[in-house]
Amino acid sequence: MKKNLGKIKKIDLRQVFQNEASDFTPWLENNINELSEAIGIEIIDVRREGGVGNFSCDLIGTEANSEDKVIIENQLAQTDHAHLGQIITYASGVGAKYVVWVAKKIREEHQKALEWLNENASEISFFGVEVSAIAIDESKPALSFRLVIEPNTWSKEVKQATEQIDERHQKYLQFFTRLVAEYEKVKPEWRHLTARPDSWLSFGAGKTGFSFVWAFRGDNRFDIELYIDTKDKDEVKAYFAELKQYQKEIDSKIPDLNWEELPEKRGSRIAAYKKMPVPIKKLTNEQINEVIQWAILQMDIFRQVFPHYISKLEK
Repeated sequence: MKKNLGKIKKIDLRQVFQNEASDFTPWLENNINELSEAIGIEIIDVRREGGVGNFSCDLIGTEANSEDKVIIENQLAQTDHAHLGQIITYASGVGAKYVVWVAKKIREEHQKALEWLNENASEISFFGVEVSAIAIDESKPALSFRLVIEPNTWSKEVKQATEQIDERHQKYLQFFTRLVAEYEKVKPEWRHLTARPDSWLSFGAGKTGFSFVWAFRGDNRFDIELYIDTKDKDEVKAYFAELKQYQKEIDSKIPDLNWEELPEKRGSRIAAYKKMPVPIKKLTNEQINEVIQWAILQMDIFRQVFPHYISKLEK
């Protein structure tokens, strides 16, 4: 059968955005998920930022899993030496852990510079991303992000972590590394997270201050949860109360939920728990696989159910 397919055509970025600062930067701020998907880390709480000395950066945000600072520099033209100096100066000035350089073209000498920085700057990860505008036939233009340079973050962080942590935290690191790898197999579109030697691993739930979490808890329990922490206790409790209005409906879709307001703490959570027979250090490989399969299934349900109700919350 003959297929009637459209034709992809490239569009000059300047036809879409006339000005970097007043057009492209605000668009990127409001559509940060598209850049997050391209580089494989989830960026939240994005805002335009002031300068450091005589230098400034287009956007600054937070990596959802670690809360480390992310700076983003964007250009509608090819990269240049001035912008390279700016991002290094700004990164050091604000203590950023991630630097993302977005441009129409990452010149070869700047690719080599970013590669060198990734090899030698152990505390910062550098990304180079090329952006282009495309359309299919006469459709509206869309942006395409292509990752050109990325750090070998996983091996760097795992090496640093395993040299400094005790057996229990090594078990956390090994467990979440396996969990992330297995979850990516069933959800290949999911953004990659870097496992860390902590008792929990989280990623954004679509609204600032809301996270989906996998976590080891006391009394040999593992949980999946929606965790709310906007840094404002009154706001958190108000959001929790709003969600409680839908409790009966949500409970019918996710059985055995625990609604934990945690009145003495700033955050609140809604969690499902799995009882483990022994602490993590004593789990057998078979028992770990069982916990991971449960964690994957439950997280998939959480991600299907909660976004609908989160979207109903007042701003």
